[in-house]
Amino acid sequence: MNLPTIVLLLAAVLIALVWAAFEFGRGLDQRAELATRGARGYEERRMATFLDRSDTRLRRTTLGRQVHRRLIASGVRVRLSVFVYLLSGMSLAILVLLGRFLSPLLGAVLAAGACGAVFAFLRHQEDRRREEFVGQLPELARVLGNATSAGLSIRTAIEMAAEELDDPARTELARTAEALRLGQSFDEAMTDLRQRLPSRELAVLVSTLVVASRSGGSLISSLRNIATTLEQRKETRREVKTILGQSVVAGWAIGGMGALMLVGIAVFSPATLERMTSSLAGQFILVAVLAMFSSAVLLIRRMTRIDV
Repeated sequence: MNLPTIVLLLAAVLIALVWAAFEFGRGLDQRAELATRGARGYEERRMATFLDRSDTRLRRTTLGRQVHRRLIASGVRVRLSVFVYLLSGMSLAILVLLGRFLSPLLGAVLAAGACGAVFAFLRHQEDRRREEFVGQLPELARVLGNATSAGLSIRTAIEMAAEELDDPARTELARTAEALRLGQSFDEAMTDLRQRLPSRELAVLVSTLVVASRSGGSLISSLRNIATTLEQRKETRREVKTILGQSVVAGWAIGGMGALMLVGIAVFSPATLERMTSSLAGQFILVAVLAMFSSAVLLIRRMTRIDV
């Protein structure tokens, strides 16, 4: 056996020994960590990670609570701290890269636009999830009416509806049923449900359930009447949405045209964009154009938003 082979074998043995020692030490560290976590209280164990502590600090602020509420309402399964860190990192990366290769003004504008696009996506998810939940309200009222006609309480009927319906009604009703099991009052649980998914249809159903829980009354007939009315409103909303579909697409097309024009100028003629952003007149024109495109999109969305 020659010398290079011996050296190679010794190196392999040394690497294996180092790896084994490292794994053994990591196992001891994990064992000690588990023992330490087992000795802590529940709150300390729950707040043991960096993301948990970040979530708590962010939820103490007004803006953090609003963003957290929007994440829950949109159904996006992302932690508050992860969302804030990713959004901040994306904005900083856009600002630095575009500010270095194109212009600082364009980098700042596009970074703000990226943040706005993320929150617009959240708004879209909230609207879509709310529309899906409103579409399930006739079936929800029917299930609650059948459960109460069988002699079950409203809380038990909500738990039954959470098991029978699909998402998003399943998730929202399960969250409400869990809050009731943990001791939250019925009025507060219904108020939280209405705040997570604000709509006139849900407000009517929630008001009916709250009044029935306080003073009783003919809840069965009320729920059946609500189910019939909500089914009719569902068909009307579907017809209106179909009629306004072309206008909605036109609004998004106008916004996309403005963004594509700006990207095209930046790619095919970067010197033109640099000269435009380096002068005061060019900056004013660029801001005015962006404001006009944004105003057009908002105006079309306002015109096509009809409450039925």
